[in-house]
Amino acid sequence: MADQDGPGPLPSTSPVSPLPPNDPTGPTSPSSPPPPTSPKRPVSSVTQLSSLPAMSPLAPLFDTPAGWRPPTVDTDAAHIARVYDCLLGGKDHFRADRQATELLLRANPHLRDACRQQRDFLRRAVAHLAGAGLRQFVDIGTGLPATPSTHQMARAVEPGARVAYVDNDPIVLSHARVLLNDGADGTAFIDGDFRSPEALLQDPVLRSLIDFAEPVVIVVTGLLHFLPDHETPARHLKTLMDACAPGSHLVLTAGTADLAADLARATAAAYRQCSIPCRLRDDREVLELLGDLEPIAPGLVPMAEWRPEGAVSRTVRARQIAYGVVARKD
Repeated sequence: MADQDGPGPLPSTSPVSPLPPNDPTGPTSPSSPPPPTSPKRPVSSVTQLSSLPAMSPLAPLFDTPAGWRPPTVDTDAAHIARVYDCLLGGKDHFRADRQATELLLRANPHLRDACRQQRDFLRRAVAHLAGAGLRQFVDIGTGLPATPSTHQMARAVEPGARVAYVDNDPIVLSHARVLLNDGADGTAFIDGDFRSPEALLQDPVLRSLIDFAEPVVIVVTGLLHFLPDHETPARHLKTLMDACAPGSHLVLTAGTADLAADLARATAAAYRQCSIPCRLRDDREVLELLGDLEPIAPGLVPMAEWRPEGAVSRTVRARQIAYGVVARKD
């Protein structure tokens, strides 16, 4: 059915056909006496509009915050969250993201393995901290849903763990419901930005779930190598950790050319070719990001070598392009 701009004319309940001229039965026939007139009803017996009770405005159907605008998604340019999803074998990406993925894999054919190793590092780190008694996690730069999610990792060890996810990408926000499908009351999703930590820390949803007077695990994986120095990542990390109680931990990954230098530099160049900034940092620079935090054993190491569950092969070691570290606030 074609759409209409309005409801259109209402059908007449008493259709009248026009009469031919000079029809003696018509109302204009000179031979017909004028129709009798009905007596006028007194004005006082007619209900006036002004006498009706005032009508209140209808409540809005959807409760949208003041100033809210629907998020826009640029599908013509590659986006790191969607490229990462493509590298992990997801389905939430567009042609530009797939083209960027192809370029990246030509530069580093082992990049899919590196992405999986990052997820494995996160799983081992979260499981270790949950096993040590930490029950609050804030995952910043969540990205698109991946299995297992951070709350699934934590609750496999500590069923009462609470997890807050933070991201500001429209595609990620649209998938928040999927991400939190089995999260129950112990999960929340916050539209926030790592680069605005002060605003994030004041978010009422975050504050209602996470008690910063108790130890918290701040998770920042797969993010820092996409932040150049002028984005001041060290300052943002310090702001976040300063808000946390003693005994809190930071889980961090950072791309580096200290390890498989040629692969790392080729990967970074390919990202830049896709208009995605990429800043590799050496071990000294990564440790500087930690500030006063103390790395726990085994310290700052290649991601695959942080508390591995089995032997790490020489081949895997030769392809490492990122550090992993877990550091404690005393």
